[in-house]
Amino acid sequence: MTRAELADVTRLTSLAALTASIAHEVNQPLAGIITNASTCLRMLAADPPNVEGARETARRAIRDGNRAADVITRLRALFSKRAAAIEPIDLNEATAEVVALLSGDLQRNRAILRTKLADGLPRVGGNRVQLQQVIMNLLRNAVDAMTDVDDRARSILLKTEPDQDGHVRLSVQDAGVGFGPAGPDRIFDAFYTTKSDGMGIGLYVSRSIIENFNGRLWAQGNDGPGATLCFSIPEYVPDPATTDHIGPRRAPVSGCRPTRDEARS
Repeated sequence: MTRAELADVTRLTSLAALTASIAHEVNQPLAGIITNASTCLRMLAADPPNVEGARETARRAIRDGNRAADVITRLRALFSKRAAAIEPIDLNEATAEVVALLSGDLQRNRAILRTKLADGLPRVGGNRVQLQQVIMNLLRNAVDAMTDVDDRARSILLKTEPDQDGHVRLSVQDAGVGFGPAGPDRIFDAFYTTKSDGMGIGLYVSRSIIENFNGRLWAQGNDGPGATLCFSIPEYVPDPATTDHIGPRRAPVSGCRPTRDEARS
């Protein structure tokens, strides 16, 4: 293969990765737009029309449309290697918004979500939409991992807590099938997936986002069934020289093993 041909292959591979990433990340808000638009039409066609309900679903459709636009904007910045705008983020608040968005998916998949959001957490340095995309990917990954689980509760534990060295940690623990023979590291490879309809890009993009904020995203098996995925990112530390600055560049702790009480729950 000539150098020019190799360059063409590299460009096509990069384009494929970008296309797959955009398709993956905007699928959720686009599905929300379609669902809300259909609901709005049914409410208006009722006798008498449910005008107030139609207004609310129209607002939700607008919200999802704005989210899809935000995702594309952030992905373009991510793949262009430009520095993302850093802002102080309340991780608990951002997490609660994602949980509200995914409540319907959790119910449809019979997933039981428990949250343990630590009080008094410092704000983290990041981009709100990108961090919410990561949290959404981790929760959807947990739900997918339990699709074939019927002999135990499909439980998910979503937890935030202070981490070492000026970091804040978020973890998602599921009761699914685990990693299999591939192990925990392989799941972050681009285009690697165990799902028949998966593209293998969600966790790859999620790790890129977290690393852009000087954080770390990793996975490990549970003592019992399932797996836990965690990310840890620095607290937001304002820099007098600039308005946007990420906190300490120190490594977080090496694991997120559940406590004894959580392992039994």
